Amino acid sequence: MDKNHSLVKSWVKRAAGETERIEACFSGLAYAPHSHDTYTLALTTLGVQSFNYRGELRHSLPGEVVILHPDETHDGQAGTDSPFAYRAITINPVDVQNVLQGASLPFLQGGVTRDPHFIRIATRLLAEFNRPLETLEQEDLIYAFASCLQRATSNSIKHTQANYFAMKQVREYIDDVITVASSTPIDITLDELAAISQYSKWQVARDFRSLYGTTPYRYVILKRLQKAKALIEHGLPLVQVACNSGFADQSHLTRHFKKCFGTTPKVWANLNQ
Repeated sequence: MDKNHSLVKSWVKRAAGETERIEACFSGLAYAPHSHDTYTLALTTLGVQSFNYRGELRHSLPGEVVILHPDETHDGQAGTDSPFAYRAITINPVDVQNVLQGASLPFLQGGVTRDPHFIRIATRLLAEFNRPLETLEQEDLIYAFASCLQRATSNSIKHTQANYFAMKQVREYIDDVITVASSTPIDITLDELAAISQYSKWQVARDFRSLYGTTPYRYVILKRLQKAKALIEHGLPLVQVACNSGFADQSHLTRHFKKCFGTTPKVWANLNQ
């Protein structure tokens, strides 16, 4: 291994604005196996970005686009002795579903694409890190992403309108509960969600996952983790982060954080210094 490459310090930088866009550089192993509850759209900018995904080791070269489906386990590592770098944005399945209006979430099988439409969308979303994305600009690009992803896949099963609006009602209820929650975790049950949507609780579990790519419970955890990540990046102590984001304690936060992001809260805090 080149000595200079072995000494490269891994780092993560956030783009300006509230939208989660990052630029990162890693040598060797970057992330342990984990799964997000969002889409990840990443543009490789340096080296070989490699990751295990759906039983195969995938590789992305500079200029290629990585698209990871919600709730699919993957890791991250350099594909050579040299470091790799990328820019990425997380896209909420809720935003994609607002475009699809009841179709199942599209799934790009291979996880890596050279499709010029995806490259153009990723480049526009990730080109300028020194300014926040304008709201209309971001919405336009998410519409383009959702439409392009649906065209590129065969997963376009349409659900009934009642199904879509029932699950939308469930999601909005969860959002409201998490928003107003204090530091004490609030227990949300499937029975409660079934009563709100007038579905059986097993229909809620099945259809929520079909439309939003994850279960109601995992969606709740994601909302708490999003809050935790923001608090970590603002420099709060991890004990306080766990309390303020609705986790029972720091170990509870760490377990879910690593499962979702492939690294621990402590490592993430150090990468963002």
